[in-house]
Amino acid sequence: MPRQSRVMVVDDDADTLTLLREVVTKEGYQVETAEDAETALQRLGEWQPDLVITDIHMPGMDGLALLAAVREKAPDILVILLTAYGSLKTAVDAIKSGAFDYLSKPFVVDDIRLVVRRALEHKKLVRENRSLRDQLRERYRFDNLVGSSPGMVAVYKLIARVAETDSTVLIQGESGTGKELIARAIHANSTRSSGPFVGIDTGSLAETLLESELFGHERGSFTGAIASKKGLLEQAHLGTCFLDEIADLSPVMQSKLLRSLQEREIRRVGSETPRAIDVRIIAASKKDLKPLVAAGTFREDLYYRLEVVTIALPPLRNRIEDIPLLSRYFVDKFGRNKEKPVTGISQETIPLLTRYLWPGNVRELEHVIERAIALTPHPIITPEDLPESIRTISVQEQARSLGWETLQDMEMKYILRVLEAHNHDHSQTATILGIHRKTLLRKLRQYGKG
Repeated sequence: MPRQSRVMVVDDDADTLTLLREVVTKEGYQVETAEDAETALQRLGEWQPDLVITDIHMPGMDGLALLAAVREKAPDILVILLTAYGSLKTAVDAIKSGAFDYLSKPFVVDDIRLVVRRALEHKKLVRENRSLRDQLRERYRFDNLVGSSPGMVAVYKLIARVAETDSTVLIQGESGTGKELIARAIHANSTRSSGPFVGIDTGSLAETLLESELFGHERGSFTGAIASKKGLLEQAHLGTCFLDEIADLSPVMQSKLLRSLQEREIRRVGSETPRAIDVRIIAASKKDLKPLVAAGTFREDLYYRLEVVTIALPPLRNRIEDIPLLSRYFVDKFGRNKEKPVTGISQETIPLLTRYLWPGNVRELEHVIERAIALTPHPIITPEDLPESIRTISVQEQARSLGWETLQDMEMKYILRVLEAHNHDHSQTATILGIHRKTLLRKLRQYGKG
């Protein structure tokens, strides 16, 4: 059962102490009183209050000095200041000095109740948030996953849920979005975390070599097989096997993988003896598998085996708010290794980074920051340290390079289509488009068609 919140009241006026003790006790909190700041400081360590309510004007050490001492000695303790000499300057000084709140005497009892309740609720919330962060850091260890955008928060929640299960996971996302990092986070937070994590890019190997890599082979099963070898699925026994670019598997390999997943066993190349495996599969693909299933190039039964839980990673251009956070993370990662450490990014540089569409996603951003750190003579990254393509390319040019049409492109095409359909009659075209003829002519000149 959690302990009652504790409030220490400090005032040289006995009547005020009695009244405050009565009000705060009725609210359900434990109360300790002190008639001066020095006594309060002595009792602070042994009683450990959550909140201190103190008068400012007292003989000896005043309330502001007590506030400073409390913040130095126990910064988690909140302080509310009281004074009969209320002024705007006093209030500003109190808050600037770190007080949670400030009230003037004579105070209204309901105001005291409200401020005390708000302070202790704030303290509880801070404590809970800190506890949650500690649990996440300890339990989920998302050390290399950076981002607080809604898309990434949704990914973190999925990781936390799926990590506790043994379900097969399919991670989908563009190249450079961090699919392997997600797979490693799931493994690290699973019951298999003490087991091996092995991974392979299934699209990078020829079919014959991939079969040997996945399932292993026996000595003499093919030219060059001078010794028996465990495949990755066998090596991952009691752990996790990460299969990247699963969409590139040939139909034959899809069939063999499906059989292994169904039967929970493998057969090495050159052997008829099945070997039982206990492996969690995490697959990844930059291609959307659903259209491949519809086209008949990816087995539907294998697809349903793999997509028990699907995690869709958003591209970096869809999580712009994470770019400053990621950039600073990479500065911290690479900047300290330099002889003259690079410690930050200039304010002028961040807008250039957030304007760029990052076709290579987080991996491209990482390389850009690493390059900038290697080249900059300064302790911070400036715009001059970025590649020219990032400094000069417009959003429209980037969009076109990604195969997108800008609104201006679409508008131009539509206007020219209407113009062509009406034999280049400017007046009629302008009427149909709902714009003035002069506006049409200006737009045509703008497009270089006038």
